[in-house]
Amino acid sequence: MDISNTDIKRGSIMNIDTFKMVIAIVQTGSISGAAQQLGYAQSNISAKVHQLESELKTTIFYRTNRGVVLTPDGKKFYKRAIEIVNLTEDTIHQLQSPTMVAGDLHIGTLQSASESYLPPILVKYHHKFPRVKLAIATGNPLENIHQVLNYELDGAVVGENVDESELESIPLTTEELCLVSASPEIPDLDHTPFLVFSPGCIYREVAEDWLKSLNKTMHHPIEFNYLDGIMASVCAGLGIGIVPKHKAELFAKEKLVYMTELPKEFSSIQLSFIYRKDYVINRPFSEFVNVLQK
Repeated sequence: MDISNTDIKRGSIMNIDTFKMVIAIVQTGSISGAAQQLGYAQSNISAKVHQLESELKTTIFYRTNRGVVLTPDGKKFYKRAIEIVNLTEDTIHQLQSPTMVAGDLHIGTLQSASESYLPPILVKYHHKFPRVKLAIATGNPLENIHQVLNYELDGAVVGENVDESELESIPLTTEELCLVSASPEIPDLDHTPFLVFSPGCIYREVAEDWLKSLNKTMHHPIEFNYLDGIMASVCAGLGIGIVPKHKAELFAKEKLVYMTELPKEFSSIQLSFIYRKDYVINRPFSEFVNVLQK
């Protein structure tokens, strides 16, 4: 299906609300989720989807027991819907307030970057552009990357060089890492539990690569979903972990943990900002990138 050559007839369902409906279905994963988000009856959403598919003479969604999945044509439509909604909203903002930057900006980030690197940038950006509605999501880098690829986040700060042909990457800064433990003695890497984030986290990957270089494997990993939980558990003697040095120093000053330097090749990671290459860049996003690069 070539969306650009689709014959749109008078009385067509094709409008900005339809595009937003499809976006909501994709990002919530179901018609019922979209209905709840948009405040419509589920039967109304289902009827509009059927009408849209009939008008386009194609199938937008596969229906499954777990929700809906985009078809190949649906993926093309979803991409175009994102572009149209972004362009429409940005155009309205620019026409209504040509000298004012306004709109929405959704950014993903590592937890550590949200505590150290991003706050001064966000403060500067918010002071300069107070009309932009900022939303910051911290989470697993793999989830952030997936959400950027799926147009759910405008961009994300990640701690690795992402090998994705669809993504643009802007190097930001380096983050120093170290090993933390509750004892001043070098930990027994063969028997001490490692406190880690879920698979996909760069800190966990560094720990695994370091151990592999020593011909060791990670002993009894215990997974956490937030950095403070790891630090508190290290303090309590539950295990050891590889964490950002700036975070470890706060606890080390109080003698709550002890820091062990890592070999040079494992002692830092590159923070980068990623976004889709085909992203329709609006003013809130372009100004955010300007602040990042300065």
